[in-house]
Amino acid sequence: MTPSHEAFLHSDDQIVDLCTTIAPFAGSPHGNQLVKISDNVAVKFGLGVRKQEAATQSYVRSQVDSKVLYVPQVFRFFRATLFGSDMGFIVMEYVLGVNFDTLSVAENPHLVERTMEAIQHLATIPIPPNQGPGPVGGGSVHGYLWSDDGTGKSLESIKDMEEWMNRRLDVVKQPPISLARHQQLNMHHMDLVRRNILLLSNSSVCFVDWAFAGFFPDIFEIHTFQELLYTDRVWFEQLLYLSPKPNDNDKQLLCYLGIPAAVNNRYSFPNNVDSSNLSHSETALPPAPAPFSSL
Repeated sequence: MTPSHEAFLHSDDQIVDLCTTIAPFAGSPHGNQLVKISDNVAVKFGLGVRKQEAATQSYVRSQVDSKVLYVPQVFRFFRATLFGSDMGFIVMEYVLGVNFDTLSVAENPHLVERTMEAIQHLATIPIPPNQGPGPVGGGSVHGYLWSDDGTGKSLESIKDMEEWMNRRLDVVKQPPISLARHQQLNMHHMDLVRRNILLLSNSSVCFVDWAFAGFFPDIFEIHTFQELLYTDRVWFEQLLYLSPKPNDNDKQLLCYLGIPAAVNNRYSFPNNVDSSNLSHSETALPPAPAPFSSL
C-alpha cells in the first residue's frame, strides 16, 4: 500500500484521536508535535501549524529534484479542535533518515556541502504568478524575522514588506531600511537548524518543518544563519562560510533586519496598519525604548 493510500484510510476525526493516543516522535510538549500514524505517514499538529506551511511544502516538493533535496509529500491539511483549542493538522509522508543532530558536522564536512547544494537548488525553483514575499499562496509570514505573532497579513510585494519592517523600526527610532538591491525573491527554508535536516540512504538530504519557508531575498537567510550562530556555532559558521559574502552595504542592512521582529513582539500593531493613521487610544502603545545600543 502506498503512503497516499495509507493517509486516506483515516478520517480527520480518527487522525485527531490518534494524535491524542500516540506518543510524538518530534516536536515540543508545549508546541507543535509530530506523531507517526503508520509506517509511512506522519501528522504534524499544533496551534502553530498553518495552511500556508502545507501549501509551501507541497509546492516545493513539486518543483525540486528529489536527488538533490527531498521534501516529504503532503497528503492533506485540515483544522480541528483538540484539547479545547483550534489546531492545524498536516498529514504527510514519514521519511526515514538520519537526523543531522545526531551527526558530527565538524568531522563530516560533506554534510554542509550537501546542505548548501540543496539550498542553492531550492533558490532556483520558479516563483508562482502574483506571488509576494512569504509562503506560497500568501498568508501571514512567520519566522525569526517576523516574531511569534507573524506579519498578521500577506505581504503583497517587496515594497509592502519593506514598509512593514520600517514601521517597526520607526517605533524604536531606527533609520528605515531599503531593499532596493534585494528585489529578487527566491525560495528559502529559513529554519535550517540541524534537527530539520535528514541524511537519506542515497546520501541526499531532506528538509523538514517548512513553517517559516517562503520566497524571500537571499540576504534574509544569511541573516537567519547569523542569528542562529549562538545555538550551534560550528554548523552555522559552516553554512555562512559557503554562503555569499555580504558587502559593506549589506552588512549594515543585516544589522537592522532582526529589529522589526523584536519590536513586533513588544508592541501592539492593530490590524497591521500604519499606526500614524490611528488615534492614540487605538494604538495604546507604551513609550518607545531607547535605540538599540548594538547598532
